[in-house]
Amino acid sequence: MATIQDVARYAHVGAATVSRVLSGNGYVKAETREKVRRAIEALNYTPNEMARNLFYQRSGIVAVIVPRISNPFFAEFVNDAEAAFCAAGYQTMISNTWSERNYELRYLDMLRRRMVDGIIFASHTLDVAQYQNIQRPIVALDRDLGPNIPSISVDHEEGGRLAAMALIEAGCRNVLQFRGSEVVRTMSHLRHETFERVMLSHGVACRNCVMEWNSMSYEYYAEATERMMKENPDVDGIFAVDAIAMNALRYAAEQGIRVPKDLKIVSYDGTGVARLASPSLTMICQPIQRLAEECVRVMMELIQGNAAETKHIRIPVRIQRGASTAKEVIS
Repeated sequence: MATIQDVARYAHVGAATVSRVLSGNGYVKAETREKVRRAIEALNYTPNEMARNLFYQRSGIVAVIVPRISNPFFAEFVNDAEAAFCAAGYQTMISNTWSERNYELRYLDMLRRRMVDGIIFASHTLDVAQYQNIQRPIVALDRDLGPNIPSISVDHEEGGRLAAMALIEAGCRNVLQFRGSEVVRTMSHLRHETFERVMLSHGVACRNCVMEWNSMSYEYYAEATERMMKENPDVDGIFAVDAIAMNALRYAAEQGIRVPKDLKIVSYDGTGVARLASPSLTMICQPIQRLAEECVRVMMELIQGNAAETKHIRIPVRIQRGASTAKEVIS
């Protein structure tokens, strides 16, 4: 089996030059790079990934930490992030944190010990201070972990405004929104605050159901949706994430509540499963694949020793109109 030294001798260059070509780090003239490429092909050389990672003090692994992978949004995010890392030659380690507070501490320890090369953090940690002094690659999704850690999210304020206007234009006067726990502050809170502000500015009553911290199971979503709809039978509009919006559709059908005639619904995220709803949902769609790819792009920059060009990246959302906010019943 050919070694890196064999490739270097064949190409009449030093082993360090072959290493730079393989890693993509450092300048190598195009002519020399082509000589190395031809040598690799001629000798059928396959780099020893473990040896190369040890040489560069890398593991070739990035951890992706999410609250609950069964949640439709995080399931799609993890899938797209894993595909992007694979294309970049990296493996992905997935972690759920829903069952234990600050479960991510063990992954921070792995990062310190270089067992992983970086962490994409999308969890709902209670302690952001623990991230401040770790001089290793970390990218945050929907969280502000401090001035030195890049964060990526959608424009939640615009998302909240679009959702509010969709229900207002549909004629709603008494709405209910399901919002995240106040125990942990995430950027997604901006959509709920904007939604309520726009509603009140148009004279529309807005009630809030604050969900429990880190509770994302389908069972909890179903229980909370049914309980709140029973307690608020006079609401004519609902704003919630996809899974809750679909539970609201199910409960409405069971109770003979007609959507959209009696009840209008706007969901948030635009995941694939929500596109199966009937009647079709009006959705505020997060570009989940783009979010994942941006997280991976920034992570790879950090791993390669480059500072992130922008500390806070905000990606636009869009509204997809469905039958759930139609002014007239769709026959």
